[in-house]
Amino acid sequence: MTSVDDALSGLARSATIVFLGSVCGRLLGLFGEVLIVRSLPPASFGHVALAYTVVSTVGGLALLGVHEGVARLMSAEQDRNYRRRVLRSGYVSALAGSIAVATLLYATRFRLGGYLDDPRFPALLVYFLPYLVAYALARVSFGALRAHKRSFAATVSRDFGPRIGALLCFAAFASAGEAFFGAVVYWVVTPVIMACLAGYFLHRGLSMRRVLGHLPDRETTRELWSFSWPLAVGASFFLLLSNVDVLMIGYFMGARSVGLYRAIQPLRQVTMFVLVAFSFLFLPLATEYYDGGDLDALDRFYTVTTKWVVAATAPPVLVFTLFAPDVVRAFFRAEYVPAAPALAVLTGGLFVRALVGPNGDLTKAIDRPKIELYSVAVAVAINVALNAVLIPRYGIVGAAVATVVGYTAYNAIEVAAIFRAVGSHPFSTNSLKPLVPTLLCTLGLARLTNGTERTLPILLGIGVVVAVVHLLSMVLTRSLDHADLLLFEEFEERSGLDLDWLKSLVRRYY
Repeated sequence: MTSVDDALSGLARSATIVFLGSVCGRLLGLFGEVLIVRSLPPASFGHVALAYTVVSTVGGLALLGVHEGVARLMSAEQDRNYRRRVLRSGYVSALAGSIAVATLLYATRFRLGGYLDDPRFPALLVYFLPYLVAYALARVSFGALRAHKRSFAATVSRDFGPRIGALLCFAAFASAGEAFFGAVVYWVVTPVIMACLAGYFLHRGLSMRRVLGHLPDRETTRELWSFSWPLAVGASFFLLLSNVDVLMIGYFMGARSVGLYRAIQPLRQVTMFVLVAFSFLFLPLATEYYDGGDLDALDRFYTVTTKWVVAATAPPVLVFTLFAPDVVRAFFRAEYVPAAPALAVLTGGLFVRALVGPNGDLTKAIDRPKIELYSVAVAVAINVALNAVLIPRYGIVGAAVATVVGYTAYNAIEVAAIFRAVGSHPFSTNSLKPLVPTLLCTLGLARLTNGTERTLPILLGIGVVVAVVHLLSMVLTRSLDHADLLLFEEFEERSGLDLDWLKSLVRRYY
């Protein structure tokens, strides 16, 4: 095997480790939040969730993109002394921002509590303040691990160690009858563990004593800031798009409504799970097509990838949308069933993110990063305006509608800009045809099981049936073609995963 072959093999292994770790981390995070919600009534959960949402949003804004700048600058230079200087500047900049924000939040905690109509907010905010410092250190350290291409260390530091440690902490408090305080500890301890693990792995390669033993120099700090601040603008808009609905529910409605809405938010990830999995290999492949000038291949690759994202996302989305009350009852408790209409709106409406495929990664592949910035800025403005109008009238369902419209605008602008730039779009009849029989089957199952108690095993069984029907629907509607085979061969080569069963299906029916 040549040195190039070794490098490609190492890249595939590294990417697979990160992908599998990310999937497991998301599952552990979802499991942790489900446990917290099941342990608390909506109002109590709402108090904690509102304080956490404020702190996590502000914490992300306070980073000012420094963690991305650290990853980029350290990746560009192999000299250890330079890397230490960049990391040192990153730590100081992130800490300065987090401490400044923590001080501001502490000084205004009672006023914020009044705005949010939450008397428990000021005290809870004080408990959450360590999160800001730990989160800043954790994200900068993780950026340095990315620069060192240490996939295993990054996966352990971000996806496994913090999730498992936080779960154990919550379980300890919950078993002692302190589930409310355990929820606070769960969210605070997650970045603390991440910072400790990432720092440990970095120390083995850079010697943290030498990193922290000097003050940052002005030139390196200026270089870091010049790269980081544009990233901070886009990241700030994305944070607002993700969290503004919770904050505005707190402003207009109070803690119980926050608890109901925030409980179902993690479940909307069902619309993104498969998309994230495909994005893991889509970006480098799409970049190769674009850099090679093969725009026709890029268009086919984008369309076929989107078709399979839609195919894998449709079954769980249909179950979560059409059986929303049963899903909420199975994951949480009957107290949270009033949030079911909002869950149905979120999962059904955000299916648009699957329908347009990995458009965000494509904007990076075609070197048009400003597309994301402009589209998300418009989406945030629409989201805030609609939240202000719809929440007072329709409650958390109005917030869900505002979120769906905001994300739809964001994706529509991106798709239009991509088409204008390179002539590619994600839509095809082969992607949409199988949805009709699958939807009819799911509606039939809903009617057939009406009046029965749909427990979690029954819902899983319905999901399996819907997935099988959708796969058969792809065959019966002749939605498979030769491009599908090429896609899976590319993914198999890059990831090392065995996709023979899918390739055999494609060969048999296209």
